Amino acid sequence: MTANRTVRAARPCTAAGQVTVPDRAALATAGRAERTRMLDGYVRQELGWVLGIAPHLVDTTGRPMSSLGIGSIAGLELQHRMEAALHVELNLQMLLLANSAAELVDCLAGQLGPREEAAHRHVPADSA
Repeated sequence: MTANRTVRAARPCTAAGQVTVPDRAALATAGRAERTRMLDGYVRQELGWVLGIAPHLVDTTGRPMSSLGIGSIAGLELQHRMEAALHVELNLQMLLLANSAAELVDCLAGQLGPREEAAHRHVPADSA
Protein backbone atom coordinates (compact mmCIF):
# COMPACT_ATOMS: atom_id res chain seq x y z
CA MET A 1 0.00 0.00 0.00
CA THR A 2 1.45 3.33 -1.02
CA ALA A 3 0.36 6.65 0.39
CA ASN A 4 -0.44 9.57 -1.88
CA ARG A 5 1.70 12.50 -0.90
CA THR A 6 1.68 16.04 -2.11
CA VAL A 7 5.12 17.54 -2.39
CA ARG A 8 5.28 21.29 -1.87
CA ALA A 9 7.71 23.23 -4.04
CA ALA A 10 10.75 24.56 -2.20
CA ARG A 11 10.41 27.99 -3.82
CA PRO A 12 7.22 30.03 -4.19
CA CYS A 13 6.36 30.85 -7.77
CA THR A 14 6.12 34.56 -8.51
CA ALA A 15 4.28 35.93 -11.54
CA ALA A 16 7.55 36.16 -13.46
CA GLY A 17 9.08 33.15 -11.71
CA GLN A 18 12.07 35.22 -10.69
CA VAL A 19 13.15 38.08 -8.47
CA THR A 20 12.87 41.58 -9.95
CA VAL A 21 16.21 43.39 -9.67
CA PRO A 22 16.08 47.19 -9.43
CA ASP A 23 17.76 49.11 -12.24
CA ARG A 24 21.24 50.28 -11.16
CA ALA A 25 20.88 53.62 -12.94
CA ALA A 26 17.57 54.25 -11.18
CA LEU A 27 19.14 53.32 -7.85
CA ALA A 28 22.09 55.66 -8.45
CA THR A 29 19.87 58.64 -9.25
CA ALA A 30 17.14 58.03 -6.67
CA GLY A 31 17.14 59.84 -3.34
CA ARG A 32 18.09 57.85 -0.27
CA ALA A 33 14.47 57.18 0.79
CA GLU A 34 13.38 56.01 -2.67
CA ARG A 35 16.53 53.89 -3.11
CA THR A 36 15.90 52.29 0.29
CA ARG A 37 12.27 51.55 -0.70
CA MET A 38 13.39 49.96 -3.97
CA LEU A 39 16.02 47.85 -2.24
CA ASP A 40 13.64 46.83 0.55
CA GLY A 41 11.32 45.30 -2.04
CA TYR A 42 14.23 43.59 -3.76
CA VAL A 43 15.72 42.20 -0.52
CA ARG A 44 12.26 40.91 0.51
CA GLN A 45 12.02 39.06 -2.82
CA GLU A 46 15.51 37.57 -2.46
CA LEU A 47 14.90 36.50 1.13
CA GLY A 48 11.52 35.08 0.17
CA TRP A 49 13.12 33.13 -2.68
CA VAL A 50 15.91 31.75 -0.50
CA LEU A 51 13.57 30.92 2.40
CA GLY A 52 10.72 29.61 0.24
CA ILE A 53 8.14 32.12 1.48
CA ALA A 54 6.21 34.99 -0.08
CA PRO A 55 8.15 38.29 -0.05
CA HIS A 56 5.41 40.13 1.86
CA LEU A 57 5.85 37.67 4.74
CA VAL A 58 9.52 38.55 5.25
CA ASP A 59 10.06 40.60 8.43
CA THR A 60 12.77 43.10 7.51
CA THR A 61 12.81 45.13 10.72
CA GLY A 62 12.17 43.03 13.78
CA ARG A 63 14.36 39.96 13.50
CA PRO A 64 18.07 39.22 13.07
CA MET A 65 19.01 37.39 9.87
CA SER A 66 19.72 34.18 11.81
CA SER A 67 16.24 34.36 13.31
CA LEU A 68 14.77 34.62 9.81
CA GLY A 69 16.43 31.32 8.93
CA ILE A 70 19.50 32.67 7.16
CA GLY A 71 22.37 30.38 8.14
CA SER A 72 25.66 29.81 6.38
CA ILE A 73 24.29 27.94 3.34
CA ALA A 74 21.33 30.27 2.78
CA GLY A 75 23.62 33.23 3.48
CA LEU A 76 26.08 32.10 0.80
CA GLU A 77 23.26 31.67 -1.68
CA LEU A 78 21.86 35.10 -0.82
CA GLN A 79 25.32 36.69 -1.03
CA HIS A 80 26.00 35.23 -4.47
CA ARG A 81 22.55 36.10 -5.83
CA MET A 82 22.75 39.71 -4.63
CA GLU A 83 26.34 40.25 -5.74
CA ALA A 84 25.54 38.93 -9.22
CA ALA A 85 22.30 40.90 -9.55
CA LEU A 86 23.46 44.24 -8.12
CA HIS A 87 27.18 44.07 -9.01
CA VAL A 88 28.25 44.86 -5.44
CA GLU A 89 30.41 43.12 -2.87
CA LEU A 90 28.66 41.82 0.21
CA ASN A 91 30.53 40.67 3.28
CA LEU A 92 29.09 37.28 4.23
CA GLN A 93 29.83 37.79 7.92
CA MET A 94 28.01 41.17 7.89
CA LEU A 95 25.08 39.56 6.10
CA LEU A 96 24.85 36.70 8.60
CA LEU A 97 25.29 38.90 11.68
CA ALA A 98 22.98 41.71 10.59
CA ASN A 99 20.48 42.71 13.27
CA SER A 100 17.77 42.80 10.61
CA ALA A 101 17.24 42.68 6.88
CA ALA A 102 16.71 46.45 7.11
CA GLU A 103 20.39 46.73 8.09
CA LEU A 104 21.29 44.89 4.89
CA VAL A 105 19.00 47.20 2.88
CA ASP A 106 20.68 50.24 4.44
CA CYS A 107 24.13 48.90 3.57
CA LEU A 108 23.07 48.29 -0.04
CA ALA A 109 21.43 51.73 -0.27
CA GLY A 110 24.74 53.30 0.73
CA GLN A 111 26.74 51.25 -1.78
CA LEU A 112 24.38 51.90 -4.67
CA GLY A 113 23.87 55.61 -4.17
CA PRO A 114 25.61 58.55 -5.81
CA ARG A 115 29.40 58.56 -5.44
CA GLU A 116 29.27 61.81 -3.46
CA GLU A 117 26.97 60.18 -0.91
CA ALA A 118 29.26 57.15 -0.61
CA ALA A 119 32.28 59.41 -0.09
CA HIS A 120 30.52 61.33 2.69
CA ARG A 121 29.47 58.10 4.36
CA HIS A 122 33.10 57.30 5.22
CA VAL A 123 34.02 60.73 6.65
CA PRO A 124 34.51 60.38 10.44
CA ALA A 125 32.42 62.60 12.69
CA ASP A 126 34.13 65.69 14.08
CA SER A 127 35.30 64.81 17.59
CA ALA A 128 35.55 68.42 18.78
